[in-house]
Amino acid sequence: MISATPVARGTEPVPDTARAADGVRVMLGWFAVAVVVGMQAGTVFKPLGSVGETRVADWVDLLTPYAVLGTAAAVLARAGATHRQWILFGAGGVTFALGKGLHISANSVSNVEDALVAKASIVHLWDEVAAHLVWYSGLFLVLLAIAWTLREVSLPFGAPEVLGTALVALTLANTYVEGAQPVLGSVFLTVLLVLGIAWRPAPVSRLLRAVGALGLLLVLGWGLVWYLVDGSVFPEFSELGWI
Repeated sequence: MISATPVARGTEPVPDTARAADGVRVMLGWFAVAVVVGMQAGTVFKPLGSVGETRVADWVDLLTPYAVLGTAAAVLARAGATHRQWILFGAGGVTFALGKGLHISANSVSNVEDALVAKASIVHLWDEVAAHLVWYSGLFLVLLAIAWTLREVSLPFGAPEVLGTALVALTLANTYVEGAQPVLGSVFLTVLLVLGIAWRPAPVSRLLRAVGALGLLLVLGWGLVWYLVDGSVFPEFSELGWI
């Protein structure tokens, strides 16, 4: 276990476990930033406008897989992931990158000025359905790989962790609602919550419970509120004209 307290081993060199734990914490923070920005890149960078027939946001979004998967890999490396954990991460990483690539390309097509092309059913299928299913599933597997690896790592749960988990939960909820996958997202968030409960007292369980519980509250709360207000079922933010 990586802990915050160095452990001496006779005459052997003393490993700097405190520095290792800090390294995991730092990279976990950068992973959270990559997820928060990368999963919402289309909205975050939308004000940058267009370049020819393409949006600047889509070009920036090409960096998302590198940022998310790169920081995730750094977390696993610093935490001493096992072969099985790397295999799970690899499966999730490939799935994430594939889904993200599908989304960027199909989403770019859906933004062209030709309405016949932009509104074609095949474009909607690959942009809003297939791409989201693959992309979100990949991120879920990556999150599982990280959580599994961090079961043996002693992590604090201070203000940075509270802020990070809140932002990640908000991002996931936003992603699942705007991506028209509230049911799938609720399943993913429920799994994280259940693992957080089952893995107590491992420090990572607190992060999982926070993300799972807050994410579920936001997704299910959003659906319930709008159903009571006007009978709609999980309206997307873009459908409401919010983004």
